[in-house]
Amino acid sequence: MEYEVITIGENDFPIKFGFNALRKYSIMTNTSLADLQKIGSDMDLNAALTLCYCGIIDGSRVAKKECKLSLDDLADMFDGNWDCMEKVFAVLAKQMNDGFEKKKKPKVVKKQK
Repeated sequence: MEYEVITIGENDFPIKFGFNALRKYSIMTNTSLADLQKIGSDMDLNAALTLCYCGIIDGSRVAKKECKLSLDDLADMFDGNWDCMEKVFAVLAKQMNDGFEKKKKPKVVKKQK
């Protein structure tokens, strides 16, 4: 899975919600594996910002870009840019969907006699 780039304020960030981002999120929020299935619904603000943060940190790792962003820095960037939260969750939904789509089976070609 590749990363995508989102813009928050005047800053562009690579973002990726793969297993590593979810692992980091579960560590930071003490979320169980079973609770990860409920991600995105009934989240408090801290959990939502932490999820965004983990996606950006992992996106930066995959893009091989240094990221010295703190969770507080990210929260400050969202001030006046609330629409960016929706963009982040749209990326999350897309990347989670892409990861769970069933791959098409190759067609079996019958030999002619």
